[in-house]
Amino acid sequence: MQDLRNLIKPGVWIIAIAFIASIVFMYGRSAFQGERPNSLVEVNGVAISYQDFLQVYQDVYARYREQLQEEVSPQLEQYLKSQVLVEMVKNELLWQETKKAEIKVSQEELNEAVRETMRPFGSQEAFMRFLEYRHILYSEVEEDIKKQLAINKLTQAIKSSTAVTEEELKNHWITQNERIGVSYVVVKPEKYKDEIEVTKEELQEYYQEYKEDFRVPEKVKVDYILIKPDDFADKVSEVSKEELENYYQENLSYFSIAEERRASHILIQIADLTNPEDDEKAKEKIEETEKELKGGADFATLAKEYSEDSASAEKGGDLEFFTYYEMVPSFSEAVFSLEEVGDVSEIVKTPFGYHLIKLTGIKASYVKPFQEVEERLKQMWKDEKSEALAQEEANNIRKEIEEKSTSFEEYIREHPDRSNTTPFFANGKEIEGLGWLPQFNQVAFSLKAEEISSVLELLEGYCLLKLKERESSFIPLLEDVAEKTEEKLIEKKSKEIGEDIANQIAIEAEEEDLSILSTKLDLEYKNLESLKRTDWVEGMSSEDRQQFMETAFSLKEGEISKPLDLLFGYYIIELNTRELLLDNFSEQKEEFKENFLAQRREQTLNLWLQQIWEKAKIVDNSSLFFSP
Repeated sequence: MQDLRNLIKPGVWIIAIAFIASIVFMYGRSAFQGERPNSLVEVNGVAISYQDFLQVYQDVYARYREQLQEEVSPQLEQYLKSQVLVEMVKNELLWQETKKAEIKVSQEELNEAVRETMRPFGSQEAFMRFLEYRHILYSEVEEDIKKQLAINKLTQAIKSSTAVTEEELKNHWITQNERIGVSYVVVKPEKYKDEIEVTKEELQEYYQEYKEDFRVPEKVKVDYILIKPDDFADKVSEVSKEELENYYQENLSYFSIAEERRASHILIQIADLTNPEDDEKAKEKIEETEKELKGGADFATLAKEYSEDSASAEKGGDLEFFTYYEMVPSFSEAVFSLEEVGDVSEIVKTPFGYHLIKLTGIKASYVKPFQEVEERLKQMWKDEKSEALAQEEANNIRKEIEEKSTSFEEYIREHPDRSNTTPFFANGKEIEGLGWLPQFNQVAFSLKAEEISSVLELLEGYCLLKLKERESSFIPLLEDVAEKTEEKLIEKKSKEIGEDIANQIAIEAEEEDLSILSTKLDLEYKNLESLKRTDWVEGMSSEDRQQFMETAFSLKEGEISKPLDLLFGYYIIELNTRELLLDNFSEQKEEFKENFLAQRREQTLNLWLQQIWEKAKIVDNSSLFFSP
């Protein structure tokens, strides 16, 4: 992975709010037993662990894969890893700066933000069930929303310090609204590849000059012993009734079913939680509803008529059964404090608004009886004992090798079913047959000759590694990369031919029309009659488009550019017309100023963030987990 500092440039900062919510979801156990860095990155002494990173990365990876509807390429995968880590470092820096500034968030601000977060789920019930499915505590979500609100206050304060002058505004208007007409010819080097012949002498000369480009990275091959818990299932002794009952008592929490309550509610939302008038209107409306209820009106009928929770209103406000932690705390406190079915709460305020809640059912908490879970208990017992036996076996093997009772090689010979050898693999790359295993990879490259690794825990079981062979980085002989070298040389030559033709066209275009020259040479020719700086040009990447626009708008009418070297070839551009309409400036001035000011504020924030990043003490261990 590239150096983290090199991944951050002014103008490309994006504050990714979604990352804050993702970071709280961690993996449970460490997969490595032995020495390794305690963190992937440290930001002013605060660690970002590999487990934290992996959880966020997997979420992002899954979203990209879903959008692409295909496998993510290795190049995109590497880019995503870099960007995820950069975003995590940025958010940590922002949070540290926010704490320094002692920025506070009010309860009303928090309630409004929570409500906005929940809005896409349609109802409070749906949101809380989503959290339960993801094994996320509501308190964690609320805390992270609170952090993000504080960060937003800080960044907003920095943005607010920006202003624009009248002259700056007018110059920016000209930049954005100026239109030009251009024509251009594209010379694509690829067109000339088939015409090129390469001699042995040229091949040798090219290889000597660029042989570093063919360097093969250092690789290792390791022998490993893998002890799988599944292999010990048959060795687990039959559990007695008494042992199983004791095991049941020790693990009652696995079989405890929390109390569930069923409730119906009437919700009156507050249009703007930060606006006292909106709060008062909602409160008055819920109080009027409460009067009708106390006057004998049917709760379900009132819910259908007045409740603003569309998901439950049509069902008479019914939320079905839920546990205490499936709803926001204030709502659950009210429901679980009601004593009898049929009781109705006082008015309750939550991030959603004001509620009246009716208790309609109670399922008492209980522990599933032993008889009901006996088979599951047996499997849990077996799995746990198998896991323990596998770990013990791996540790014993390690100990025997240390004490010279056996050797790694002897054990492999005697237990071929438990051992294997990897093919050669590079640092940070996938291992054929095993996949992407950063810890395995890291340990393999850290081993010295004759050194046996500590026990490494993988998904499949417990592993011991020994370095079998190490291939130093080397430059292969020409005969081994002749085909690849020839391809590179032809590519270089075709580019030189393309450049020569493009330069010649630029000269001849002073006397002859570009369209005629393109026809003579069978080249692509385009005429764009009206082009703004913000327009897209067909077949160009955003980076190429920017260079194309800068060159085109820098020309005078009738002027022809020097060949512009872009991704798909050399572009020779001629400026035909230039037009600037200032008629609409006055009437669109305020809206344009607002947009321009927003851009300038983002630039100010970007610059500030860049300075904070450069001053921060960042310890980057990512190269130990990822390939360069």
